[in-house]
Amino acid sequence: MNKFLSVIVFGLLIITNVNAGSKWGKGELQLDDYVVEKLIEYLRTKPPGTPWQFAVSIDGRGYQYYYCPQGADCGGGSGQILEECSKYSNGVECSLFASRRSIRWKNGINPAKGKASRLSGKWSDNEIKAKLTELGFYKNR
Repeated sequence: MNKFLSVIVFGLLIITNVNAGSKWGKGELQLDDYVVEKLIEYLRTKPPGTPWQFAVSIDGRGYQYYYCPQGADCGGGSGQILEECSKYSNGVECSLFASRRSIRWKNGINPAKGKASRLSGKWSDNEIKAKLTELGFYKNR
């Protein structure tokens, strides 16, 4: 019986990890000017709040973001943010773009981890836009 329960629990863990990974965006993406402005707003969330997740539609024209109101480590919410993003984007599919201040969308240029993928709310609008351009997400057509 213990072996059976162990197999069930292990199987659920594997399935959960596979589903969690599929919510992150990948492929070519060009952000609309309006979405970039909202990304900048998200990055500049003032304490005690902190940026949590930023979702974007696959056409780069829709978005939704969450922040943690008290600076606590928020959890979950990725299913809900994707659903809301798609709703506000007239049914266009959405994927997660950023977690906290790190861009996690894989497009072949962005490493999706580490310092190279991080943005700062202290940067000027032009610096943020330049970083997005460098990573292949803005004005790269």
